[in-house]
Amino acid sequence: MKNILLMLLTSFLFVSCNNSVNVDTSEWSGITNQNDEKSKIVEKLAKGYTDGDFGIAKDYFTPDGEHKVNNDVYTVEEIINGYNFHSLLYDEMQHIDPVITTVKYNNGEVYTNHWSDWSGKSKITGELQKNTFHCWWQWEGDKIVATQCYFDTSDIEAETKLYQEQNSQE
Repeated sequence: MKNILLMLLTSFLFVSCNNSVNVDTSEWSGITNQNDEKSKIVEKLAKGYTDGDFGIAKDYFTPDGEHKVNNDVYTVEEIINGYNFHSLLYDEMQHIDPVITTVKYNNGEVYTNHWSDWSGKSKITGELQKNTFHCWWQWEGDKIVATQCYFDTSDIEAETKLYQEQNSQE
């Protein structure tokens, strides 16, 4: 019986030692959190966007922040107006199965990542449009200093053209 207990204890210690967690201390490694305050703020901003009120971003963006869609650079005012404009083009805008996480890197940088599919129903044609996007939000303290979003803008550009044609006739 002693031999069996000794073998079990030895096996337990061997397994325990081999299952230890290795912490990566590299500068671009860090801690990811899905339920922190910064992730919740980005969820709130995403909700503001789909509700057509991205102006709430002023509460979280630094006044001199740089915001990009693909490679185009926008000021805070321009990015807010641009995202709010989407609500003139689409009804029923939504983020489908979003994943929002904040990473605190070992080098001190903090980013919140937002992956999702998007859909909206054209106010002009009634067609449902879908897209996939990825955005990151860079933090300094409690403020967002920069954003970068990647998505195919061709549907929005086509919808904007229809909107302009419709409004130039009125």
